[in-house]
Amino acid sequence: MQRIWAPLLVAVGLVGTSAQAQVHTRTISTHGLRIIVPDGWRRAGLVSDCSDPRQVLALARRNDAMILILERRDGSFPARSTFRLTPRPTRFEGCCGQPTGPGYRFVFRDRGRNFYAFVYAPDRANAARAAAVLNTLRVS
Repeated sequence: MQRIWAPLLVAVGLVGTSAQAQVHTRTISTHGLRIIVPDGWRRAGLVSDCSDPRQVLALARRNDAMILILERRDGSFPARSTFRLTPRPTRFEGCCGQPTGPGYRFVFRDRGRNFYAFVYAPDRANAARAAAVLNTLRVS
């Protein structure tokens, strides 16, 4: 029985690998952060003019999603966990030049650094794609 399953599992693994290989990604690094973004995402310019917390990364995907990461110098933020969307978005007011509108906010600590991550998106599907990108974030 094991002889029948082994070739089948190898074949399924190869099919999965070729499908995954078609997704083109690149790594963006800045300010001790590293994030993997699929095609269609780009670095955005200065979005927030706050000095604390200060913007360390902004990413945009066409006009359908944006990720903004701010770092705060002090505070006691909760340890990072997987970024999951809440059932309903928050309505952001747009402090320090940040965009207004619906989105999701994450507050976390990683490697002794405190961050806010904001996901802006007009709908939940695009917000979920942005949260998946945010889950690739690595802090050094």
